[in-house]
Amino acid sequence: MAPLLLAVYQALCLNAPELSERLATMQKEVAGLGAWITVAAEAGMVLGVCLLIAVLLACLGRVVLLSAGAFMVLLSAAASYYMVRYDVVIGYGIVQAVMASDQALSREKLGHELLLWMLAFGVAPLLAWWRWCLRPRLNGAGAFRVWGGRLAVFSAALGLAAGSHATVRYQAAQEEGRPAVSVSGLVAHRYVPTNWLSGVGMTVANRTTVALRAGRLADPAEQFSYRERTPLDDVTVVLVVGETTRHDHLGLLGYARDTTPKLSLEADLVSFRALSCDTSTRLSLACMFVRPEGVVTGNGFDPDRIEEEMVFSVFRELGFSIELFAMQSEVGFYHRVGPDFYKMREIIVEAAGVAPRAVYDELLLPEVDASLRRHPEGRHLIVLHKKGSHFLYSQRYPRSFARWTPECLDADDRCSTQQLVNAYDNSVRYGDHVLSQLLDRLRDRKALVVFTSDHGESIGDGVHFHGTPRAIAPPEQRRSPLMFWGSPALLADPVHREAFDQLRQRAQAGLPATHQQLFASLLGCLSIESPDGGITPDYNLCKRGR
Repeated sequence: MAPLLLAVYQALCLNAPELSERLATMQKEVAGLGAWITVAAEAGMVLGVCLLIAVLLACLGRVVLLSAGAFMVLLSAAASYYMVRYDVVIGYGIVQAVMASDQALSREKLGHELLLWMLAFGVAPLLAWWRWCLRPRLNGAGAFRVWGGRLAVFSAALGLAAGSHATVRYQAAQEEGRPAVSVSGLVAHRYVPTNWLSGVGMTVANRTTVALRAGRLADPAEQFSYRERTPLDDVTVVLVVGETTRHDHLGLLGYARDTTPKLSLEADLVSFRALSCDTSTRLSLACMFVRPEGVVTGNGFDPDRIEEEMVFSVFRELGFSIELFAMQSEVGFYHRVGPDFYKMREIIVEAAGVAPRAVYDELLLPEVDASLRRHPEGRHLIVLHKKGSHFLYSQRYPRSFARWTPECLDADDRCSTQQLVNAYDNSVRYGDHVLSQLLDRLRDRKALVVFTSDHGESIGDGVHFHGTPRAIAPPEQRRSPLMFWGSPALLADPVHREAFDQLRQRAQAGLPATHQQLFASLLGCLSIESPDGGITPDYNLCKRGR
């Protein structure tokens, strides 16, 4: 009975809001009993999986059942809170973010509501379940009956999961023809605990694979040759990776609000509406700087498989020094960049001596100044990783940039969509200020600045945040800007000017861009060529001729 209670509570009770919402949505799309059958089958799949897990835990002993069961209930309760409160789809990207070393951003989403939810739907049911589990043990014939019951429940769970899966597949085929994505993947990411269990499983498997493949990635700098059409001596490249900035919230790309008053005045700034390669920071950072030929694309639920090193190995081969400064803590990405020198948020903030609520992206600018002083000449690449517009948006900018009000100021606030958008747009406007200050520091140098964000964001339109599995992600979670700026000194070279003119023509024609084009364009916009295939021309936004 204890395993059954554990399974039923997670599969049916904690998923009750999601099941109800799912039924209401299905009834708008499917006539008759089809909606009821589909939702019942989905619930049956989750219940079957939960029963299988619970019985296996029970077979390992009471201590294992009590501890692992408690862990599952608490995590499932926490996941259900975010699903109900923010309409978040818990997938691999979300789990990756939670398990990341940078916990500062995650803590901003914690509040008193979560604590109350955990007490009501995590701790209280758990105490009642423990009381049931700690009844006196059975022995002799009673123990035999217990194991027989476990076997029967296990068999029934297998049948329930398999039968429900077949029913869901059949209903999907009847309603939509061949499904565009995995039906089991959709169900797994829609409900607890299968959503976070599958996410944890993918995370562990991916990290294991990455560790095993470390040092065995193909290096494009060794596989191919690269040549400069014009000397790159004394050229400085600054690559700025934003966070969660959507291209449809930039004034210079047509947004109704003037969120980019300073960048809009830059004559040599070329901007694109781009498609990110994924929906979460870690996943996008893994793929966005790799040749498209070096990425084996996943099915939209699993992570992509990366088989090559990033573009930074080519810059090193071309003689560039590399320094990196970050307001986040994506250590795995920083390690793959392989900078000669880098600082992360903790060191930058400590050196600045600012208050915790004054940790803004502007703190990166003194680090840029110091880097430029260390490298007054020669080939130099600076990578900046901003906090950008990550939730809680109002924490991303000083009060002086609160142009649109009222704002969403606290994770506990019941904020309207407009309050969320106001705070988000204020953060974008502050990002415009930071980027403008960066350009001012580079105007007298031969400099190329490239800015993009890792992904977009859903803001109150039925779903919040980002990290939804790519196969089912709302389109706004992949809307990223891609911007190129060349300094007057750089564009005084006719070869670089020609490349930039090609870039501008593409933008003026309204042609889209993607993260897949970053590798080729970072090199191509510096007039670098690869005669043996290191740069695929179709991915180079600055290629000669269209």
